[in-house]
Amino acid sequence: MLQIERIVSNKGNGDIVKEIIGYTVDENITELNLIRHRVQRIWQFENTPKIENLSLRWNLVKKIEHLQCLTALTHLNLNDNQIEKLENLETLTNLEFLDVSYNRISKIEGLSEMKKLKELHLVHNKITVIEGLEENTSLEYLELGDNRIRKIDNLSHLCHLKRLFLGANQIRKIENLDGMTELIEISLPGNALQVIEGLDTLSGLRALSLAQNGIRKIDGLAGLTSLKTLDLNDNIIEKLENVDQFKGITNLMIRKNKFDSWQDLYQLRDIENLVALTMEMNPIYSSDYTYRNRMKQILPQIKLLDGFPTSWRQGDPYQPLSADFHEVFERIAAL
Repeated sequence: MLQIERIVSNKGNGDIVKEIIGYTVDENITELNLIRHRVQRIWQFENTPKIENLSLRWNLVKKIEHLQCLTALTHLNLNDNQIEKLENLETLTNLEFLDVSYNRISKIEGLSEMKKLKELHLVHNKITVIEGLEENTSLEYLELGDNRIRKIDNLSHLCHLKRLFLGANQIRKIENLDGMTELIEISLPGNALQVIEGLDTLSGLRALSLAQNGIRKIDGLAGLTSLKTLDLNDNIIEKLENVDQFKGITNLMIRKNKFDSWQDLYQLRDIENLVALTMEMNPIYSSDYTYRNRMKQILPQIKLLDGFPTSWRQGDPYQPLSADFHEVFERIAAL
């Protein structure tokens, strides 16, 4: 039987009512989900040593504790709690997945014993520096979006990293990614980038998101020979140029920039595999009818325009989808 301390009511005036209850579970369970139970503390895991997957998401946990005996644990989800520190995780040496997003953590620490950790989520915390991952060389997926990070650093040892998410931080420069040859996806939206740079050695990169930055020019992509998806939405790019640097892409997103020349778009005809284009909210737009028809005329190879099939007729929500509609989505999603 587990012991759980939970908050029964909070009147908002400091009068918090708590209770401790016994929670009966089978001693042989391998998965336990206690999502949105208003849990503040939980203990006596000695009675359930075989748990491999534990989720305490969306609770009121303030401190990571009483988990030391769960040495079989491979997945731990503490998303959306009130945790301020990564601690008491030293014995969880089999952990492969850890999610501590939406908490109050200011430092990456206490993970050195997790040699098998493959996926780490620390979204929406108070982290300022990328650090503390020196021993986590098995990491393949790292998500640090919506923090206070100013610099891409201390990642070069993560030679197996495949996906890196650093959106909504305060990063001003793409740097220190040399040698990370297994990266297939980088996401940096909502930062303070003005130049595309530092990507020359990432020949295996397939998806790149630089949306919601201050980028003025399309450049610095020549080394990305495997690139399939390029997201440059919400920047301040005025001219379509250096198309030869991304000729292999299938999905191009350049919504809400400063493009005002229809003539520039003819360059995209050289991209043979381009099937999806997001171009709305640029100055070239006049009316939806004129815009969509002219785009189809200039770029007949496009199958999806701004998320809709190019054959889509306005005002008819019941029209059948084209035969290749799902195939196009599969090509875009394939990474």
